[in-house]
Amino acid sequence: MDRQKQDTIWELVVGEVNNSLDESSKAELETVINSAEAQNALKRAKQLHSKSADAFLASKIDKEKNWNYILNQINKSNPVRKIYITIARYAAVFVLAVLLGMFSQKLFFNNTNQLAGNTIEMEWGQMGKINLSDGTQVWLNAGTSFEYPSSFNTKQRLVKLKGEAQFKVSHNKTLPFVVQTKTGNIKVLGTTFNVSSYDDDAELTVTLIEGKVTVENSNGDYLTTLNPSQQLCVNKQTGAATLKQVDTKFYSSWIDGKIVLEDTKLSDLTVILKRWYNVDIHLEGEGTGDIMISGTILKGKPLDLFLKILERMYGINYQLKINNNAKDEVIIYKN
Repeated sequence: MDRQKQDTIWELVVGEVNNSLDESSKAELETVINSAEAQNALKRAKQLHSKSADAFLASKIDKEKNWNYILNQINKSNPVRKIYITIARYAAVFVLAVLLGMFSQKLFFNNTNQLAGNTIEMEWGQMGKINLSDGTQVWLNAGTSFEYPSSFNTKQRLVKLKGEAQFKVSHNKTLPFVVQTKTGNIKVLGTTFNVSSYDDDAELTVTLIEGKVTVENSNGDYLTTLNPSQQLCVNKQTGAATLKQVDTKFYSSWIDGKIVLEDTKLSDLTVILKRWYNVDIHLEGEGTGDIMISGTILKGKPLDLFLKILERMYGINYQLKINNNAKDEVIIYKN
């Protein structure tokens, strides 16, 4: 079957699932609905619709059309709900961390001067935000564990992070704010910065958006002080540190419900998508991971929609394998 016919069938069955077909399209669907291709597409569309809070029809897009056009098409769909009670497997969901059941009380830190506190563990596919007792705002990315006290002591403001978070620290010149990770500590008085330190990451990454931060290694040895738009990467095995200038949009825009990409390798992007959508993604074929992606990904939109955009703009194919007792899988390969 040629590609144009495949696209037509897909759009017809998605329209059927979403009850958005006009009379002409319904008649066209009737002519192909009994084919094996249409039945497979219909089954797949129903599965995606049931798992995605806002599955919707993607308009046909030419490769020559720019990404802004694509975003305009996406934004014409129904707006996503702000808070979901049931987490959809195919829509990256942003939830408030203070919802009942999202955190557990426990005692943490070896520092006996630190008060008893809380632990928030964001599941894969979930993201959250919390306001600390000093007014500091913390955005938590998927798969992140964050420990913080109910109130801070009089010596320092200490929190622990495993995963990724963005901090907007309330200024206090007499009470430093410390983010503790396995690889190093970040100390500030008041600023905005992003920290990524997942267990499976090779590096601790600290990106400064505004203000100034000091970074130490796990032994408390001074590494460097960052200025805005600087990023420090610390190798977890060797301790080697690299300082560079970056565009902070890529590292900070996720708290606004999007990821801004500018010539980003597909292999780097899939790391984010795995965490957002809680799926396994495999890249097959030489050079597939080196495809450079530019544009913006919006949260709350189905993964399948984004993959179809990649198909049409970057000439890749993908297969989605739905597993009942394990993570679903996505295989991406070149045409």
